[in-house]
Amino acid sequence: MGTVWRASDVLLRRDVAVKEVVLPPGLAPSDRDAMYERTMREARAAAALQHPSVVQVYDVVQENGRPWIVMELLDARSLADMVIEDGPVAPRAVAKIGIALLGALEIAHANGVLHRDVKPANVLICNDGRCVLTDFGVARMPTDVQLTTPGMVLGSPHFISPERAMGQDFGPPSDLFSLGVTLYTAIEGRPPFDRGDPIETMHAVVEDPPAPTTRAGVLNDVLMGLLEKDPARRYDVATARGMIRELLAGPLVNKAPVHMMTDPYAVVPAQRSPWQPVTPPQQSQERPSGQIGGRAMLAPGESLHDRLAAGHGGGPLPPAGGPLQTPTGQMPAPSWGAPKPAPAASGLAGLKRRGGDLVDTVKGWPRRLQLGAAGGLAVVLVLIGVFAFRGGDDPIDTTPVQAGGPTGAPAAADFPTQQHAERGVTVNVPKGWKKAGGGKSVYFDYIDPEDAGRKVRILVEDVSTKATPTGFLGAAERGLKGNSKSCPKPYERVDLREGEIGGRVSAELEYTCGADASQRHGVWGAVVKDGKAYSFFLTSTEDNFAASKSIFDEMVRSFALTAS
Repeated sequence: MGTVWRASDVLLRRDVAVKEVVLPPGLAPSDRDAMYERTMREARAAAALQHPSVVQVYDVVQENGRPWIVMELLDARSLADMVIEDGPVAPRAVAKIGIALLGALEIAHANGVLHRDVKPANVLICNDGRCVLTDFGVARMPTDVQLTTPGMVLGSPHFISPERAMGQDFGPPSDLFSLGVTLYTAIEGRPPFDRGDPIETMHAVVEDPPAPTTRAGVLNDVLMGLLEKDPARRYDVATARGMIRELLAGPLVNKAPVHMMTDPYAVVPAQRSPWQPVTPPQQSQERPSGQIGGRAMLAPGESLHDRLAAGHGGGPLPPAGGPLQTPTGQMPAPSWGAPKPAPAASGLAGLKRRGGDLVDTVKGWPRRLQLGAAGGLAVVLVLIGVFAFRGGDDPIDTTPVQAGGPTGAPAAADFPTQQHAERGVTVNVPKGWKKAGGGKSVYFDYIDPEDAGRKVRILVEDVSTKATPTGFLGAAERGLKGNSKSCPKPYERVDLREGEIGGRVSAELEYTCGADASQRHGVWGAVVKDGKAYSFFLTSTEDNFAASKSIFDEMVRSFALTAS
């Protein structure tokens, strides 16, 4: 639909991308107006979306009646170019691209926007590691009038969904089908329905099964679920993302050292931009390296598959002791994954497991002590950063401090334990605590004989085969909010984050109930397998939570699923 120019914003002094609509010669005035309207619609659709994997639109301006879209400048190359130039992409990288694009489509569909042209050419892999979905040029807002003529199909034949190819009604599942074709193409190096002719290709999309995979391996089931012909049976965002995260935590787990891990939104390791500032004349100009541009920054002749299969980008390592970052879907130590920011009202509670033992200790303190310690904690963390990065002749150990030793796994319990082994679950609980529940109930309780208000509960419940740990705990949270007897108001979520328990993708919900002296503090972990949710939680008074937190950590450390 146009040409994208690199430009300078002279007011804000930043580089931007400006999209110019290029009209075909001899276009009728009505068609020209329709194309201009489509461009404005693209801007409105993209500007409504805020997500790291969606290109950011800054502004739309008109010059002599022509619209120009001002966007963030992405130092990137397309996934299509990467496949064409470098060959098939490594399975782990494809999985992370899938996670990023699922997030972009989820936020788009939640805002009522259908992309309608998801394909490798519209997927940009940027130099900072991000994967970005761009070009909403054929996107359609539900409130917009239909601008295509009857029988005209927008999009690319290889990547169009069967229902769109047949002219039927379509919705979010159509974008997910196109995503499946995109991921298939990335990992196999070819589209699944290619017949060499657009009409024959569209016929294959509607009638034929996808070509068998040869490189997809463990990703095959996810790809086939997204390429399901029937949109009602096609995988939705939650199902596909849950399966991919399971793979990223298992068969596709990152084998690279911690200091080589990328950040949560990176699909390849971030590299220095090839667009360097102009060097003053008196200084020597750095000669071009000959590397292929884009986020991957590959040397001539180097394969992206070989680079990413090794688990890292082969580029310069971050300074020792620098901030550690984690790839999407990767479930690193400690047992819970990288936390999401908590609401400001939670004080230090949102800083889960950051900064090693120091923050892990402070987060468990009563809130009145947390707030009082906030200033001192900030000073300590700044000093840690200064000493970790300072130069000098004296060697300094900059190995990151992690709870539970160098692997980051929680340390073994420092209190007596007994093993709970019921209904396919084994987990350690405090020795001597009174057991309750069982029988026809879905839970087992272990209650502190010296404090009836402190207990742990282990639950095994039937759930949908498409359920995810996060979705299960979301439903559990709604139950907590509605049960004022077990969870007095006000209810407050401290955090809901994803991670790993027993080698499986998991979620953890931390919350408080009540206020003042009666306030209670709980933490709940869950995994889902084969239509069952296996979960456990610890609850105690707020003042006793810090002393009780090690009990939950021991349950995380010892939790395992067995044949029931």
